[in-house]
Amino acid sequence: MNLFLLDIDGTLVDSDEIDQHCLTLAIEDVLGISTDGNWSQYQKVTDSGIIDEILLKNNISESRSIIHRKVEARYLERIREYLNNNPSEMHEIKGAKKFIDQMQDREDTHIAIATGAWESAAKLKLQAVGIDTSNITFTSSSDATSRTEIMALAAFRAKQDTGETFDRRVFFGDGEWNKNATQELGYDFVAVGTGVKHHTQIPNFTHYQSVFSQLSL
Repeated sequence: MNLFLLDIDGTLVDSDEIDQHCLTLAIEDVLGISTDGNWSQYQKVTDSGIIDEILLKNNISESRSIIHRKVEARYLERIREYLNNNPSEMHEIKGAKKFIDQMQDREDTHIAIATGAWESAAKLKLQAVGIDTSNITFTSSSDATSRTEIMALAAFRAKQDTGETFDRRVFFGDGEWNKNATQELGYDFVAVGTGVKHHTQIPNFTHYQSVFSQLSL
C-alpha cells in the first residue's frame, strides 16, 4: 500500500505569492512587525513555526495561543479580501484535481494532505480551486509546528483511517524544506515545479506518470 502525502501552496495550488502577501500583511496588522516574506530564513517553515520565531525574536510576551488566533483570523480575512478582488488569481497547479481523483480510485494508494499552512487557510485555498478534502486525511500547521511532525502525524492518521500498513510513503512538495523533511523521515520525495532540484521531479501533475516508473510504483 502506498501513501501519497501532498503539500498545498505551490504543489496543489498556485498560491505562493498570494500566501506570502497575505501572511506578511496579517503579521504587520496584528503585531506591527514588517517581514520580507522570505520564509526560507525560518527554522520551521510553517505558519505556526514562523509566528513562534517572530514572537521569540521580538521578545513578545503576550499569550502565544491568543496571538496565533489573531494572526490566523486576520490572515483569513486578507485571503478572502484578495480573492474577492482577484477571483481568478488563485488556481490549481495543472492536473492537481485529476491526480487526486485518480489516486483515490486506486486500491493500492491512499492520499493525505500534509501542509505547513494553518488548517483554516489551507482548506480555504483548496476550496477556492475546487479541491474537495472531505475524504482526504488532513494534517496541518494547526496540529504541529515542524514539517517532519506534520508529515509523521499525517502518516499516523492515514494508518488510523485505513487500517493499512504503508510500504511506501511519497511526499509531493515544492520547497527545500519539504525535501529536507522527507530525507529526515526516510520518505520518498517528488519535487513539483522548479523551486527545488531533485532526481524525481515533475513540472505539474499532468506529468506524474513519469516519476512513477522511477519510483517503481
